[in-house]
Amino acid sequence: MVGKILAERYELIEKIAEGGMARVYRGRDLVLKRTIAVKVLKDQTTGDAAFVRRFEREAQAAAALSHPHIVNIYDVGEQDGIYFMVMEYVEGINLKEYIKQKGRLPVHEALQIARQIAEAIDQAQAAGIVHRDIKPQNILFSRSGKVKVTDFGIAIAGDGVTVPIEDEIIGSVQYISPEQARGEIACKQSDLYSLGIVLYEMVTGRVPFSGEKPVSIAMKHIQEQIVPPRQLQPDLPETLERIILKAVQKDIADRYSSAGEFLEDLIAAEGNSASGAARNSNHSQGGFDDLDEEDDEILRPVDDGDRPKERSFLARSWLTMLKILLLMVFVGGLFGGAYYMVDNYLTPPEVAVPDVRGMSQSDAARTIREEGLVPNSEVVFTYDDEIAVGSVVKTDPPEGRVVRENREIDLYVSQGPEYIIIPDLTGRTEMEAQIILQELDLAMSVVSEYNEEVEKGEVFRQVPGESFPASRGEEVVVYVSQGRGPFELADLVGYSEQGAVDYLRSQDLNPTIRYKFAVGSSGHVIEQRPEPGEEVVPGQSVDLIVGE
Repeated sequence: MVGKILAERYELIEKIAEGGMARVYRGRDLVLKRTIAVKVLKDQTTGDAAFVRRFEREAQAAAALSHPHIVNIYDVGEQDGIYFMVMEYVEGINLKEYIKQKGRLPVHEALQIARQIAEAIDQAQAAGIVHRDIKPQNILFSRSGKVKVTDFGIAIAGDGVTVPIEDEIIGSVQYISPEQARGEIACKQSDLYSLGIVLYEMVTGRVPFSGEKPVSIAMKHIQEQIVPPRQLQPDLPETLERIILKAVQKDIADRYSSAGEFLEDLIAAEGNSASGAARNSNHSQGGFDDLDEEDDEILRPVDDGDRPKERSFLARSWLTMLKILLLMVFVGGLFGGAYYMVDNYLTPPEVAVPDVRGMSQSDAARTIREEGLVPNSEVVFTYDDEIAVGSVVKTDPPEGRVVRENREIDLYVSQGPEYIIIPDLTGRTEMEAQIILQELDLAMSVVSEYNEEVEKGEVFRQVPGESFPASRGEEVVVYVSQGRGPFELADLVGYSEQGAVDYLRSQDLNPTIRYKFAVGSSGHVIEQRPEPGEEVVPGQSVDLIVGE
């Protein structure tokens, strides 16, 4: 892709970043002669027509945003199936790198950065745009130190659908809101939750939730409360802690209602922080000028006349030196002889620990004794997916290790694979089921079926069932409801307008009304599309022609 020119204007010079959905290149606008950043969607995303349409719509909406703390989007386009976005190039580090460099940020600096992010989110919310992925990696610093929020172009618009969690985006999961972790639609309060987590990391130097797998982190966002920041950093202002804790509430209704409200509290806290810093700067900074007479006495040099005279080693007599040298030779000879005697006559010979993996416990013990070693009578039982029950998994010290004869050897004996009891997943959303199974190291496959009795997106059946013992890595098939399936449309001709509308809405269909002059049929349905008896699905539109 490097060297390619898009739209006969944007030259791709080098790849500078890569995420789950796109790659970012430093480029050159050949018309305006300026450096740009070009974000190119990956092939696996461009194959989804719905995603592409959403990308184009949201990128164009984001391009209309103009704010000093938002990375500008200059252009959006497509060439030969390559979908791209041309953006302002910000030459500098991101907030994640900055936090790593400093460990944790001073309160006044963290508040300044959070305020600028909140201003950017506030501007986006006014345009109806939800970012959905506020995290330090998406917060850039220009050379002048100004904060720039990026990736509004691939944000999910206010009515869009959130993207499922994948292992490759663990950086995003550390800042994801509980509703996004549950697979629900992101809203404006979701961005405020993420900003609260970012502020938490800035002032404590760590994220509140971490883990080896994204799903485990996501579950913590759903189920666990964060450790209050003042427990980690007692010197933090109480006001700042209250701001963070309000932003990261699990319930959307308990958070800030808008970025503007969040911003007001940040500005107030920033003012308080600045006042405190000014008061501290008026205090003495210390130094020798602040010492009193008693302290000054400590700094005075000691008079040479008070120091004891040191005796030089070279002043000792040659006879004393010779005695010391002879004594050292004599003692060294004694130690050398003693070591030779112990090593050759008193120390047991060395042997290698034999390989007894896969042997029965009794055979392994006999083999170890034959090598001049002693098997420990108390064995250690351990789970193992490969070694048969009752056979040896390993030894301690391990096979091949050279040890002294008669050394005691520990035997680890297999008790077979560790079974996992499959939980009940029915009534869970697909995302919740995936998180639960991945936490248990179980795989999942999904079968989508129509089911009128179960809400769309919920699990209504699983194989194997609840309480079934499964091995680690075993697959569980979950059946997820697609809601009501296709059904025949009733004959609505002759219905009153309101009666037809009520019927369609009761069947989760969307009525659209048009009027047409008809003698004797005023206010009643005279035609419908689709025709009576045709199959329709929930959410489908039905045209009604009503007489007037």
